[in-house]
Amino acid sequence: MTYSSAVTTVFFIALAIVVVDVVLRLVLRRERKAGYQPSGLFRWLRVAVNVAGLAALVAAAITGLSPALEKNGEMTGGALITHVTVAPPFAIMAVVVALFWAHRNRFTEGDRSAGYHAAPLRKFFFWVAVAFAVPTLVSILAAMFPLADTEGQASLIRIHRYCGLFLAGSGLLFAYFALMAWWEGSKD
Repeated sequence: MTYSSAVTTVFFIALAIVVVDVVLRLVLRRERKAGYQPSGLFRWLRVAVNVAGLAALVAAAITGLSPALEKNGEMTGGALITHVTVAPPFAIMAVVVALFWAHRNRFTEGDRSAGYHAAPLRKFFFWVAVAFAVPTLVSILAAMFPLADTEGQASLIRIHRYCGLFLAGSGLLFAYFALMAWWEGSKD
């Protein structure tokens, strides 16, 4: 499987998950509950972190994955410079988002309750995204130093590409299910 087909496959799978979720929501319609609303400054700080984190993820995903959909699939020149420019803000925001969301995404006994809710899926995709963020960031940082030979650096870049692909997919699914959990009024 080529990287270009992997990109297409991951995003079609993510789209299929969203479509299945929307269909289930339409079939199992429920009233929206009044959810927990934090007060004042923390609420605005959390909104700012969420928006900045999503914007950084989208920017890193677009700049990282768009060359893969072109003919040669290699990232060089302007595309590489753009991706390298958006990468540090993404790395910082990934850590900040992880710190802001880790406590709310602990799995609890309530996640096993009957019915279909977005909160357990939000939690699952949050931890998947965190799990893929670590090798995505560490592999490219290791490739910047003369720690490996040419073949080793190529392997580190491949690790970065594939883990980054799954990070983008799981991060976007986390954002979607976080929005749906908010819409449901989830207190988790």
